[in-house]
Amino acid sequence: MTLASPARPPRPAFARRWYAWWVLLVVLCGGLATPLVREAAAAGTSAKKKSSSSKAKKKPTKKTAASKPAAIKPVQRDVWGPSSVPDGDFADTDTDGEGDLDDESAADTDDPASELEAIERELLSQPAGPEPEIVYAEGPPPPPPPPVKPKSLKHELIPGETLDDVAKRYQVAVGDLEKWNAIKAGAPIPKKKKDLRVITTHSPPPREKLEHIVKRGDTWDSIAAGFGVEVARLRQQNPRLGDKFKLDPKKKLKVVCWKDLDLSPLAELGTKLSQIRVRAGGVSIGKPNRGKLVRGVELPDRPDLYVKRKPDEAYGSTHTVMQTIAAITRFRHESRFKGQVVIGGMSRPRGGRFRPHKSHQSGRDVDIRLPLLRTSEGKKHTTSADVDWKATWQLMRAFLDTGEVEYIFLEYNLQKRIYKAARESGVSREQLDAWLEWPVKIKKRSNKRVLIRHVEGHTTHMHVRIRCGAQEKHCYSSR
Repeated sequence: MTLASPARPPRPAFARRWYAWWVLLVVLCGGLATPLVREAAAAGTSAKKKSSSSKAKKKPTKKTAASKPAAIKPVQRDVWGPSSVPDGDFADTDTDGEGDLDDESAADTDDPASELEAIERELLSQPAGPEPEIVYAEGPPPPPPPPVKPKSLKHELIPGETLDDVAKRYQVAVGDLEKWNAIKAGAPIPKKKKDLRVITTHSPPPREKLEHIVKRGDTWDSIAAGFGVEVARLRQQNPRLGDKFKLDPKKKLKVVCWKDLDLSPLAELGTKLSQIRVRAGGVSIGKPNRGKLVRGVELPDRPDLYVKRKPDEAYGSTHTVMQTIAAITRFRHESRFKGQVVIGGMSRPRGGRFRPHKSHQSGRDVDIRLPLLRTSEGKKHTTSADVDWKATWQLMRAFLDTGEVEYIFLEYNLQKRIYKAARESGVSREQLDAWLEWPVKIKKRSNKRVLIRHVEGHTTHMHVRIRCGAQEKHCYSSR
């Protein structure tokens, strides 16, 4: 006989509800706890890995420190362009810095290469502009001439010359000439006298001696027309020749003419200057010793004015080229110098560094051989004794008169020759003191900024640096 299990008493309603809420709560908590537990486990394993890896790294620290060499930083070096070897009178050309007065080195970062290239691209993207009509700027007017003191000089007599002729030439009285030379009043010049003493403030133009070998068919009229003088004057200078020329096949018959050089026609000089044409668009950027040349202008071939030693280095800005041509044109016109004017290094077509120069990078520097005496033309190596110092000063003065010269470099010991030639041409000491270092040498870059300055290596040539042009806004002076 089985015994029936006693029946469970029914749960009240509130107990059932309470039990259901607890079951639901357990289920929900279990679902949320699972990802949290997984994340905690993952974090723990990663922490273990990090600690183990750090421990593994710390162990061989001493060995690796001893075996691994120290890091070496690369040294930056500038790469220069193609080099050129000077020759002849330019053998000592500018190996010393070429007048970099502020001692600026290649490490100058005022205008780094990247900035110069950016400026170059900007300028090349713009039109070069129209051709200039008149390229020569007269510059500021020269200072008024100082009062001239009377000076005593010797006048060399030419055949047929009288006291009246000499008095008119020097603007003095005939009576003074007679007194200075112990000549009786009204008497002619003694035949033995070869020169006369003259005291005057007037400087007449120099004379040029011309000669003509008489040929068959020549007459006094035809020869005088060739010389551009009057027949009476020509016959007066050749008193030993008769009315008609007697030709001798064994001897050459010579007619001599002394003619004043005409240095006065400014209109002719103005015409020459107005005819100069230079391509526009050549722009200098940067400094002379750290710069570039945009649309470099080649110095034109002008054998009547100058000779280019190396055409591939004869480039400059439009402003520099036109000032150079204008100055040499003025020099040729005023000095009547018939020798060679040799142009050395200027710049490459795009500027930049090229040896042996340190400057010449921005198209504003021009090397010019010192003009030579006729007897020294053609020499491979020349000295100061071979230089025509009068012509050298006239060439410098032609550049100075443009008003566009920043510096002219010439060794100090040669400036004495320039000083003497300038004084003989009538330049005052006050003016020369503003132009030349000599006779007081500038020491340690003083504030006195004369234009003709000492830089070693400039013994057979001068180095002319032209100012930045008015339109060259990215061009910088070396001062």
